Amino acid sequence: FETMHYYQRMYGEAFVDLCERSLVRMGGDGSTAENGDEEIGGSIIGISSPSVSAHLYGPDPSYSLPGAGKSLMEYSMRIYAQKAGAKNINVNVIVPGYTQTEAWSRLAQKSFGMDDETEWMEGLAQRDVPLKKLVTPRIIGETVKFLCSECGKFVTGQVIPVDGGLHLNK
Repeated sequence: FETMHYYQRMYGEAFVDLCERSLVRMGGDGSTAENGDEEIGGSIIGISSPSVSAHLYGPDPSYSLPGAGKSLMEYSMRIYAQKAGAKNINVNVIVPGYTQTEAWSRLAQKSFGMDDETEWMEGLAQRDVPLKKLVTPRIIGETVKFLCSECGKFVTGQVIPVDGGLHLNK
């Protein structure tokens, strides 16, 4: 149970803590915001993983412990979306697909002894992603930017796959 509790603290409890702190800064806890405004609003965005959202992906037993912690985060997000909406605060979780980052580089090197993961990752995208492309950190950032915009404020309480359609094949 020690490992399970670690992931629940890391994803579930840490997300709740960040939400609570964010609500204070944005005035969403019913008090005056830190800058003195009665209501300034804002956005809270979490980042989750494929294989966590039951309605998007099937369960992945190899991801059971981190997945349980991130499921807590996704459920908490919906509670905070309800709680904070009246204060002009939207709360969502983004689920990136195959994203070319250092984490994937380490996985490729550790699991397959590859020094350059590019070919392997592009093969995964060609096989599993309808758009046949990898997600980039910039695409994730642009999604966050949209969710923080005036138009994006109308999206709240959602788990949003930013994965080129990967969730359609899982």
